[in-house]
Amino acid sequence: MSKISFATNIILDIFKKVLIRFKNAKFGLLFFINIFKISDFLSDNRVSIFSKIKSIFSLATAILYIISGIDLIPEIFIGTFGFIDDLFVLVWSLGIVNEEIEKYKKILKDSKDPNVIENVNYNIYD
Repeated sequence: MSKISFATNIILDIFKKVLIRFKNAKFGLLFFINIFKISDFLSDNRVSIFSKIKSIFSLATAILYIISGIDLIPEIFIGTFGFIDDLFVLVWSLGIVNEEIEKYKKILKDSKDPNVIENVNYNIYD
């Protein structure tokens, strides 16, 4: 019985860490707005290739896990509660993508517009 309790505590601790990560990543309504920036994120040269691969890999992993018949909690034995692990993997994947898009938004905010010339002294004569 103690092994089951120990395993349950480990799983709940992992779930707690993931939820705190999503809270820090502003997982909510803002997340759904960030979804529309994925195409810009993937096509921008200022974003590292590692961030792009990380986002694509997490989405692909989530899709493959949801589609595949291999589950940590099989739906055959538990019924609809078996979709909890699928939902957890999907939320985990979307959370990673959201974090990367937030980093991208910070890059956009910090970058300067190439069409703006700064530190120029000028005078206007009438």
